[in-house]
Amino acid sequence: MSLSRGDARFLAGGAHRGFRNVIRNQRGGAVALIALFLPVAVLCVGMVLDLGLVLTARHCVQAACDLGALAGLQELDWDALARGDVVIVEDKGRQKAVEIAASNVEDVRRILSDVSFHAEVRNGSSTREPSISVEATFKVRTVFLRWLPGLENGVMLKTTSVASVLQRSKW
Repeated sequence: MSLSRGDARFLAGGAHRGFRNVIRNQRGGAVALIALFLPVAVLCVGMVLDLGLVLTARHCVQAACDLGALAGLQELDWDALARGDVVIVEDKGRQKAVEIAASNVEDVRRILSDVSFHAEVRNGSSTREPSISVEATFKVRTVFLRWLPGLENGVMLKTTSVASVLQRSKW
């Protein structure tokens, strides 16, 4: 006979009454579950929010690098262009790219630290177009991820954008 129907030997021993009292007395069970799972839930939500913050900051800095690269492309050598050569003025192109990129991250400076931009101009040969690349390295300040080892000072990221001048072969 199974215990679910009631075994006479088990019921007669009195052990079943003690087990029944434990099952009926569930006071404090919910508090114990909340005490166990609330810190885990808060940590998970916090980590998701921090990862969203990191991805949003990377997107903003990437957009700033894109804008900087496009601004640096506009610094063409007009005398060389009159001769038919497309050349970017290196100093002006680098300076303009870094200036525009840096000015476009001002709105997210509160969550960023150690932001640095570096631009490089490559004037192409006859087979390559002139191009400019803008690289940004930065840290994103986080709230919950800083509890993890190695992330106390924030999450370090790097992003790069490259733009080039395309020459039209046919009109």
